[in-house]
Formats: sequence, structure tokens, C-alpha cells
Amino acid sequence: MALIRYFTQQPGTSETPARFPDPFDNNPHPLALDACDELQQYLLQETALMNQLMVENSGKMFGVLVIQDKQGQLGYLSAFSGKLNKQWLVNGFVPPVFDTTRQQSFLDDGEKCLEELTERLQRLLNCPQRKISIKALEKMGFDHEEKIKSLKRRHSEKKLKRKQSRQTLQDDKGKQEKLTSLSFQSQRDKKEFKRFKLELNDKIQSAQEVHDLNYEREIYVVQKKRKQLSQKLHQQVFEGYQLINANGDTTPLMTFFKEKKPPGGAGDCAAPKLIQYAHINNLEPIALAEFWWGASPVKEVRHHGFFYPPCRGKCQPILPYMLNGCVPEVISENEFDRLLTPEVMYEDDVMIVINKPAGLLSIPGKKVKYSVESWLKQHYPNYPEILLLHRLDMGTSGLMLAAKNLKIHKILQRQFMQRKVKKRYVAILSKAINEKKKTIDLPLRVDIDDRPRQLVCFEFGKQALTYVEKVCTDKAGCRVHFYPVTGRTHQLRVHAAHEKGLNSPIVGDGLYGKAADRLYLHADMLTFEHPTSGELFEIKSTCPF
Repeated sequence: MALIRYFTQQPGTSETPARFPDPFDNNPHPLALDACDELQQYLLQETALMNQLMVENSGKMFGVLVIQDKQGQLGYLSAFSGKLNKQWLVNGFVPPVFDTTRQQSFLDDGEKCLEELTERLQRLLNCPQRKISIKALEKMGFDHEEKIKSLKRRHSEKKLKRKQSRQTLQDDKGKQEKLTSLSFQSQRDKKEFKRFKLELNDKIQSAQEVHDLNYEREIYVVQKKRKQLSQKLHQQVFEGYQLINANGDTTPLMTFFKEKKPPGGAGDCAAPKLIQYAHINNLEPIALAEFWWGASPVKEVRHHGFFYPPCRGKCQPILPYMLNGCVPEVISENEFDRLLTPEVMYEDDVMIVINKPAGLLSIPGKKVKYSVESWLKQHYPNYPEILLLHRLDMGTSGLMLAAKNLKIHKILQRQFMQRKVKKRYVAILSKAINEKKKTIDLPLRVDIDDRPRQLVCFEFGKQALTYVEKVCTDKAGCRVHFYPVTGRTHQLRVHAAHEKGLNSPIVGDGLYGKAADRLYLHADMLTFEHPTSGELFEIKSTCPF
């Protein structure tokens, strides 16, 4: 398999884009789709590789870059993210950004030294004499506490007796002398306790110093050496990542991550590999696409054969430079149509319920300022404190609640916090599900390398609970009702798409599934207590799909 592959069949479209398409738009150009189809056919023929990729949590992100060679002929390059079969260099795929020969010249010896230090550290940590010494210190500390408690009890008993003695003293000539004696006894006990505690602490400190000298000091030295070597190798590795743009300019990868170290795997994704190889070999980049191939990962939402844009945490800082002006300005969402206007479904003196159309932001974004919030402030100038109680994703349509003043906002907000507000969503799933009803409890956290995507994370994620009810299956697809108990970011979208959820992305979900004309998710019902009357308030909105 050559590095430049020419289409075996005439591409479905002969039109090349006027400018390189936005790499973070999850709607690949038709030429890139044709290239992906050919690469996927090749992967299907590689039986051994397919078997490996289909093992749980072993799938891989692959990418293609449609290029035009010096003769004007269209072809494409192929790449994978990270390693494939534990190898950087695989026949038919472009090499990594760095020079593998140069990296191995120092990495092999460095990793060997790291392994030796790690083994030495493990031996020191697991040394039987060290464990015996630690247990002896623990026992000494326990005995210390018991002795202190015993002395405290003895002093408490003596203190109680002195108190009783003071209460029984007669008002005679010897009273003052007896009080002085009791006071002296009290002071003597305090001094005894302080001296006793200091003596025990000194014994423990001496034992700890002996232990540290025999064991912990060497462990500290080895840990420090290992950390320093690891940091040095990390620095050397990233120094080997010299990114090239269309003008032939070269810039170190670390330049794009000035505030912190590059995240692990930065520069190893498919997109940087493809663009770097194209620039080095004077090939003109035309269009890019990436797809997941194989078993889904445990945490992320990735489905076999689905297209996904490059990760924002690792690739967004570097791809605009590598494409060097070929890319239109990258925005986080699609351009906003200002003709989209919320519909007021209910209004009284204290609150408003509006119906948000799909494609409208709930609150102003970094680039697009027009939103439900700005619309409310513009149309209700007599209510300067007007505020939304909750948000919907840009692609989601449906009911939203706003309070006209801060007092009402606080009352309604308390209902949200106490989970008294009941919400129902209608969604169309990309494939049918068997369960009539299901409860999904998958904790979520943000993917720090690919915001705003969310991950399922049982270790650090926040609880996310959703009840699902299947409504029907018709021509549009599998229709369900979602009843979210919690309100995490992208909760319904992830719970629908993740393999441990419904394993069926919502139709039109370009982030966790496949893009369409819209995200088929609509908030159609809200139920809560009216903030002034206290009566149950329920409102519904007709689903637009």
C-alpha cells in the first residue's frame, strides 16, 4: 500500500472545495468521504488488524487527507492516531510528525534507565525490613496515644478529687494552705503531662529519623532521579515535534502550549501527521476527514464507522498554523441565523416560558452573541433582572423558563436544585432499542482534551441519571421520551450514544453520532410549582419533528 493512494474509482464529485474545509466541522467534504470509503474497504480486508481493533476498548481513529500532487492528480493519504499494533511506522500510512530514528537514539536508553529506576524503587518500597520498620513505627505511635490517654484519665481522676476536696474545705485557718497545695498538685500534673508527651515525641522522632535514614532517604533519591529523567525525556520528545506549514516555516510544538505542557499525545493525532507529510512532499491539502474504526472506548463516545472532527484540546492549537490560512476562521458552532426567534408560550407578572428553536444559543457565546438571553433582555427592557433558569444545547429545541426578577429566580432556582422541576424531552434515535423502559446512570465529566465533549467517568464524573421510555418506531426512527433527573452537560446525548447507555446516538448529533439537518431533540414538557401561587404548573410544546 503506497503512501499516496489514487482513487480506484472516479470520486463521487469532481469538484474540489474553493478553500480547505474547516477541519473541526463534522461534515466531511464528499471527496474526503470517498477516500474514507476506500480506506475502510482496505481495513476490512486486513483480517488480523480487524480482529485486533474489534477487541473491547481497542478501536482506533483513522484519518484521510485528500491531496493534489504536482501533476494535478487527486489522491489521498492515510493515517492513524498514536500507534497501530504498538508501531509508529506501518506500511501504507504516513509517518509520525517526529523523526523516529532521532527519537529512538535517546528514548530507548532513557526508557531502559527509567525501567531500572522503577524496578529499584519497587524493591526499596517492598523491602521486608522496611515494612517491619513501618509497622514498628505504627505500633510505637499507637502505644504513644494509649499512654497519653492513660495519663489523661489518671489526671482527670485526680482533678475530680481535687474539685471535691475544694468543695468540702471548711472556712478555717488551714483552708488557704490546703487550696495552695491543691493548686500545686494541678500545676505538677500539667508539667508531668507536658514532659511525658515531649519524651514520647522525642522517642518517635528518633525512631522516625533512623527509619528515614535506612529506607526513606534512598527512596526519595530514586524518586527524584526518576522524575527528573522522565521530565528530561518528555522535553526531548516534544523538541522533536517541529511543525511545518504551507510556507515551509517550522515551529516547535511546545510553542502552541505556552501556558502548560502539551497534553499527552499532542501532535500524534491523524490530522497533524497527514498535513505534515503533505507539506514535506509538496502535496496540496484539499480536504480532511477522520473516523473511528473498531470497538468503542470505555469512556468516550466513539462508534465504529462514525466520523469525528480532530480533538480540540490537542489539535485546535496547532492545525490552523499547519494549514496556514487555508482554513476559514474556526468557530465552535455553525453560523447563527438571526431569523431564529424564541416563541413566548406563557407569560405572567413574574415569569416567562419560551420555546427555543434549534440552532439558537441559550446564552451568548464567544463569537455569536445573539441568544435567548440577549433576546429576552432586548424584548423586556422593563425587567432588567430577567434571567434564564436553565439552558438547552444550541441544537436542541424546546421549552425554557425565565424569571423576571431575582427574587422569583431564587425561588425557582431552589426548585431546580431540589429536583422538583420535571422535564421531558422527545428524541429520535439513530437505531431502534429493545427496552420499553430503561434507567441510565452513567457519571459524566468534561473531556479536558476535547471540550465540550463529555466522558463517562466512574472515578471523577458527576452523577448523571436519566429515565428513558420508548414511544414508538416509525419512518423517522425510534422515538423516545427522556426524563432527566440530573442536568449535566450533554447528558441526554451521551446517555443515548454511549455503549453502556442506549448505544444509539440521537439523530443529527454531530458530536456523538452523525450530523443531519438538525439535532432531533426537543424539550416538550415542563412541570414545576408556580413561584407565587404554589400551584402545580405544567406546560407542553408540540414537537417539531
